[in-house]
Amino acid sequence: MEVDLLDSEHIQCPYALYEELQEHSGRGKDPNLGWIVSKYQDLVALAKNTELFSSSITEDGQGPRHMGVGTDSVPEDVEAIFTEAHTMVNALFTADPPIHTRHRKLVSKALSTTKIRALEPRIRKVTEALIESFFERGVVDILPEFAVPLPVMVIADILGVDKSDLWTFKRWGDLMISGNIDVLTHNQRLEVARAVVDFHAYFLPRIQQRRQQPTDDLLSDLVNAEIDGEPALRDEELLPIIDQILLAGHETTTNLITNGLVILCRRPELLARLTDDTAVVPAFVEEVLRWDPPIHCTYRRTTRNSNLGDVAISEGDMVIPLWAGANRDPAVFPQPERFDIDRENVRAHMGFGYGPHFCVGAELARLEARVAFETLLARLPGLALSESESDLTRLPSFASHGFQRVVLTFKPADSETVDPLKENGVPNDAVC
Repeated sequence: MEVDLLDSEHIQCPYALYEELQEHSGRGKDPNLGWIVSKYQDLVALAKNTELFSSSITEDGQGPRHMGVGTDSVPEDVEAIFTEAHTMVNALFTADPPIHTRHRKLVSKALSTTKIRALEPRIRKVTEALIESFFERGVVDILPEFAVPLPVMVIADILGVDKSDLWTFKRWGDLMISGNIDVLTHNQRLEVARAVVDFHAYFLPRIQQRRQQPTDDLLSDLVNAEIDGEPALRDEELLPIIDQILLAGHETTTNLITNGLVILCRRPELLARLTDDTAVVPAFVEEVLRWDPPIHCTYRRTTRNSNLGDVAISEGDMVIPLWAGANRDPAVFPQPERFDIDRENVRAHMGFGYGPHFCVGAELARLEARVAFETLLARLPGLALSESESDLTRLPSFASHGFQRVVLTFKPADSETVDPLKENGVPNDAVC
């Protein structure tokens, strides 16, 4: 089955393709990108087979490059910018075992469940401060005023980034995540390359400072982590790992929050249920990650000639694990088009991937989303989606999935609550 992941109709509503894939073999091919795998059990096998399906996807073996997932070689003027960057090696997300195993041990120590849970008071403080700035108005443009700054402020804080550098930090992250998952133009590659150089210039001295004088932040934990006799991470390993934590720590959480808010506002009964019983918020977050996840795919490259089912694949072929497609596999999720927080296997989704490369920042994202929804529902009664003021077209990416603009109204005093279903007539389980 031939597909075009870059098609604008697919980007705006990918779930029609996912349903079609599930009705067939679950496999397809984008002639510009590579082979696609979307059946749940196929992805379980693929994720475990790191020897055949390598996470080191660059053809030149130079480590993480942020140069997009297209097949064009990197132009000389872009390479000239990269000469100013520090050496990097494949690390964590772009590494395979046994290198990945070592990185995962060290990073998991720095991002342990205990340390993540200890962040909740700080996250609640940031959340409350952001809501305080708009809760009296009765309306909020939720992306720039809440969903973007919340994860950026949290991840910047725990990485020890100066507050004055916050939005520079955000811009680097946006550029580099695009360089990891999208097809880039020449001008975009120039911009991304410069962001990589500036990112290195910012963090290298901070890495050295934390080695000499550790402080109470995640960066110090990463720099000085040791476990089971494994040596501490080197600069060329730390830079891509910090980069990955930055990327996983902000845009994905932004889209998780906004996707979830749109879902809630289109389901008044569910909104009322979560408002009355915040104990079900975690299950709601899990179902958002299945039904309309912020990241739809990642990438692997084959290390030898092999097969995908009855299809022959060659050494060096790109393979795209379509995690969001697996979330619509009816063999695992009955009636997959139905949004249902009461599913018995609500946490079985692949919104954070699967296997050895399961997202290392998953618990931080879950915590931020839970706190965000609990606090928004408590502080903003009568929450509703303003269809007329919002721009619900999707971001121009087949891999990163979010909205352009989401404007919410709520009832600070005597304002009338808007029923979003009456305003736009969106069916209960229509995602596009």
